[in-house]
Amino acid sequence: MTTADFAQLEKFFDAYVARFADATGVLLPMQQLKLEHSRHVAACARKIMQAEQWPDNDFLTGSACALLHDIGRFSQYAQFQTFEDKRSINHAQRGFEVLQAEGALKFLPSAERDIILAAVRLHNVRDLPSDLPLATARFAHLVRDADKLDIFRVFQEAIETGQLDEHPEIAWSLDRTPGVSPELMACVREGRSVSYGQIRSLADFVMIQVCWLRSQMHYDAALALAMQRGALDFREKFVCSLDPSAATRECFSDIRASIGQRLTAAKPGKT
Repeated sequence: MTTADFAQLEKFFDAYVARFADATGVLLPMQQLKLEHSRHVAACARKIMQAEQWPDNDFLTGSACALLHDIGRFSQYAQFQTFEDKRSINHAQRGFEVLQAEGALKFLPSAERDIILAAVRLHNVRDLPSDLPLATARFAHLVRDADKLDIFRVFQEAIETGQLDEHPEIAWSLDRTPGVSPELMACVREGRSVSYGQIRSLADFVMIQVCWLRSQMHYDAALALAMQRGALDFREKFVCSLDPSAATRECFSDIRASIGQRLTAAKPGKT
């Protein structure tokens, strides 16, 4: 992908999102949130690629995958007034369909086009298909990690600024019932992937994010960035405020130790 190609994709993205603005050019707050999220995810992807020492010729493709990953969110919210896929549509599949219907990628070589489409379509699946070509999987993993990195930021800012109280749809309008689902807690402690269908409360919603830190960040650099930004610290404090049980605190202690072991092993020159 050339710099001109990426600029064309940015121009398409901006023009497409602008369709959802009102007559004064202002987006609804939740759509503005997704616009900012998309740009942040692209920035996170670049940080991961730099830290993982990807070749320069992959940077623009990776940035494009990240920028476009949530393009299906804009029509999803316009149509259903929610970001909860199970109550509306699969936003990743919608994004895949938007890119095809708009012909947004038709000027790219077929290999790059297929990579971007796959990264968009698969960024929200529980696990990537085992038969996904390696060249495609590395970009899909990149987008999934970068997406999680920025979701950590979005949720923390929503809590700290009171935005979650004003717009509870950020977290699916879940209530703050104390306690974490025992089944979900077991999955997190054991490093097993968790289904969104297991979420029953806001505490569960946050524990899904903790599970990402425990076992769902593919690139060491992405996990290191999340820890540097205090993603686990914030979630431990928040979840324990809703569920101060000994089991919850032990769970976080186990997770912190597991992450520490992984990052220590990933350091250059390790023994």
